[in-house]
Amino acid sequence: MASQLSSLFFQFIFISVFAFATTLAKVPANETFEFINEGEFGDRIIEYDASYRVIRNDVYTFYTYPFRLCFYNTTPDAYIFAMRAGIPNDESLMRWVWDANRNDPVHENATLKFGEDGNFVLADADGRVVWQTNTANKGVTGIRLLPNGNLVLFDKNGKFIWQSFDYPTDTLLVGQSVKINGRNKLVSRKSDMDGSDGPYSLILDHNGFIMYLNNLGQQLIYGGWPTKDFADIVTFAAEPEDVNKTNTPYELVLSLTHLQAQPSTSPAGNGRRLLQVRPIGGGSTINLNKVNYNGTYSFLRLGSDGNLRAFTYFPPASYLKWEESFAFFSSYFVRECALPSKCGTYGLCDQRMCVACPSPNGLLGWSESCKPPKPVPCRAGAKFDYYKIVGVEHFLNPYLDDGEGPMKVEQCRDKCSKDCKCKGYIYKEDTSRCLTAPVLGTLIKDVNTTSVGYIKYSK
Repeated sequence: MASQLSSLFFQFIFISVFAFATTLAKVPANETFEFINEGEFGDRIIEYDASYRVIRNDVYTFYTYPFRLCFYNTTPDAYIFAMRAGIPNDESLMRWVWDANRNDPVHENATLKFGEDGNFVLADADGRVVWQTNTANKGVTGIRLLPNGNLVLFDKNGKFIWQSFDYPTDTLLVGQSVKINGRNKLVSRKSDMDGSDGPYSLILDHNGFIMYLNNLGQQLIYGGWPTKDFADIVTFAAEPEDVNKTNTPYELVLSLTHLQAQPSTSPAGNGRRLLQVRPIGGGSTINLNKVNYNGTYSFLRLGSDGNLRAFTYFPPASYLKWEESFAFFSSYFVRECALPSKCGTYGLCDQRMCVACPSPNGLLGWSESCKPPKPVPCRAGAKFDYYKIVGVEHFLNPYLDDGEGPMKVEQCRDKCSKDCKCKGYIYKEDTSRCLTAPVLGTLIKDVNTTSVGYIKYSK
């Protein structure tokens, strides 16, 4: 009997302690909120020519210079919960640096709720949960927007239970990372008007930190750092050149972290795209560019055109406070003509300019209306031929070692002709290598006239 009483007593104590701990772990009632997406729009200029509503209430402003939470839309009644960088008084374009639900926009009267259970939930007007932090009953006691743009949910000890830095979309803020064991990629938006996932991605895996074009499900490499075991974590950082000076230039860098010891190899990768590399401690950094002012408020973005750019906020400027401070495809990093979208869907690029629209009738003047040939029907008996472009290269050539070979040009042609997905081929007459192209995009003028393009077209 005494044993049973003792057991019941300890069960009571355990339940009481657990209940007490659970009570302590809740968000204080006066710090919960529910924001309804309704009312007037902001009246300042903002990226994507969007309309926006500032999120604030009696408890939270959700503003920490220069970041603020908002709803925005680029098409009627399709709103994205997002973070803005920049302030209205700048009279300069404000930027969107984080999106929660860009693939599933909500409507007017959607609700953003932070409850006592610690879950942060975005629900559409009909009650359907669109996005949430999945932090219910996990000890969350508060929410805060930090000075670096990281939105965090934290427990009573200040530990982060959830943070927006773990969920980048197309953008990295300074101090934000992609990780092999976590969110390992940036994905472009489709366009300024359409914020859903676009065709370009920058993916960190054991093959490197690589830029891909998604062509009907096939991932085509077009840039980045294709180096085996490049890093386990890549962090975008802004480092002062001289920590002892107030007015010192900043270097925008990718900081590489390996969780296990690695052999001493350069992360620059392909020699044709040798990038500046500076070892630091047990890891290394890749220098992107230098700005002659404080670069703390910078972000790195994979744009809807596939280019990787950085922008840096410079408050003293009277106009255009967000300056483009780095571009992967540029005059100083990797040749611009290697960007697949440089000439839109089709064109010939030379010295950073779209100079011609290839056709069966020769090289015509380029304009935005330049289009690749209509796809050849994938059926037996379809009639097609090839037209020739001398001195040209495809954006895949540098990354695929100019394709396969050696083989004769007739074999290369036959290989493309038997493949419905092949739009043309690049044949290297000096090395007899053959690259078949599943997409055309921007063709690159090559001074080597032994590199010849053959473009498939219907007859």
